[in-house]
Amino acid sequence: MNIRLFALHDQQEVVNIMKEHPLQFPNFIIDKYPIRWSSFLSSSIDNIKSQFYVAYNESDHIVGHAGYIFNDEEDLYEIVGVAVKNDCQRQGIGKVLINTICNEIKKVNEKMVILYTLGHVGNEDTMNFYRNIGFDMVNHENDFFQKGYHRVTFTKTIAY
Repeated sequence: MNIRLFALHDQQEVVNIMKEHPLQFPNFIIDKYPIRWSSFLSSSIDNIKSQFYVAYNESDHIVGHAGYIFNDEEDLYEIVGVAVKNDCQRQGIGKVLINTICNEIKKVNEKMVILYTLGHVGNEDTMNFYRNIGFDMVNHENDFFQKGYHRVTFTKTIAY
C-alpha cells in the first residue's frame, strides 16, 4: 500500500468508498467533499490549511482516503473523510492515513488534532478504532446534524 496526495481524477473512486459506509457517510456528509476537494486542488501545493490523501494498492486502485482541514472555530487541524474500502479494512490503512496526516500537521508545530464522527448505533467500530489509535472522546452531541445523527468529537495529542 502507498499513500499520495488526492488528485481530481480520484473523486468518484473515493465517493464510491464513502458510499460503502452509509452510517459514517450519509449523503449530507458526502456532499461536503467536492467543495473541500475543489478548494484543496485549486490551492498551491504549499497550502497547509488542507490536504487530502489516498491510499492505493499495487494495482493503483484506491483503497482509502483521509484528509485534514483547518477548523477556524476550534483553532485546530481537523481530520476528515477517513474511509477505507470494506474489503480492505483491518489492514492498517486507516491508521497509516491518519499517521500521515498527523506527521504533516506536526511539521507546522501543532500539538493536537480534532476529528468528528457520527455517534449513532452501528458506528461503534469506528469510535473504537479512533480510541485504539490514541484519540480521546471529548464530546457527544445528540441530533447534531439532524435527528438521529449525533456528533462525537475526538482529539489526539500529536507525539513529538
